Amino acid sequence: MNSHKPIVSVIIPTYNQADLLQKALHSVINQTFQNWEAIVIDNYSEDNSNEIVESIRDRRIKYVLFSNKGIIAASRNHGIHLARGDIIAFLDSDDLWYPSKVSTCLDYITQGADAVCHRLWIRKDGILQNTLIPTPPHQIFYKTLLYNGNTEIATSAVMIKKQCFDRFGVFSEDPRIVTAEDYELWLRLTKSNINWGFISDVLGEYTVHSKNASSNVKRQMMAEEKVVMKYFKEINSPHIDELISYRKRKVMLVFRAGKRVWQSGHHCDSIPYFFKGVANIFL
Repeated sequence: MNSHKPIVSVIIPTYNQADLLQKALHSVINQTFQNWEAIVIDNYSEDNSNEIVESIRDRRIKYVLFSNKGIIAASRNHGIHLARGDIIAFLDSDDLWYPSKVSTCLDYITQGADAVCHRLWIRKDGILQNTLIPTPPHQIFYKTLLYNGNTEIATSAVMIKKQCFDRFGVFSEDPRIVTAEDYELWLRLTKSNINWGFISDVLGEYTVHSKNASSNVKRQMMAEEKVVMKYFKEINSPHIDELISYRKRKVMLVFRAGKRVWQSGHHCDSIPYFFKGVANIFL
């Protein structure tokens, strides 16, 4: 079977997460569907990530060193370029899948979906909390994604036909939108009217790291702002309700960032976000 072309290519970018990478890879190996390849794109880790991969001894797992220069989108794109499967799945090295993930997603694609997304447990500080729940498909999904933000579609929950990347492009490597490059891609694909399938089953776990510095929150906020602005400007003659939704989006984006900074314990650093949010009501 190893000599045959795989149906699914799993792209796993990683950097200095050897222990978590091992769990992620085992979650792929334990899938009920076995015709896959996993491509680990290592940004020159300084730990024993390479030894972890070698110790598993599975020929379906490819280990590739690649310098992404701080842009994880470049690692994912390199994996897409190397992929031999017609279906691409993404798995961050600190996340993991449950055994039926691939087979369940493939069922939806076989039934006509171009891309699928499923629910994930959120694991924070080692504890399972609530779940990421994908929005069900409906006619205004693109605008819902634009005006409400990417609160449901995690990269590790997405499986997509490779031909979608051929038609609509891969992840943006624009350094100004680092941390929001997945959001930009989902907007681009959804605007192009690809057929999404949304799965209510929880098929994996998404890890939230609580040690986010306020500077990282600001960077993510600014990246998301740029993405929202880009796609809003592409709307010809927006209606008044769209203008209101856009203004609300800008306000909530800043307030949510301020809340994250406050929750991280940087209370004084959160104050400028409040004033900027209020200013965005009028600007």
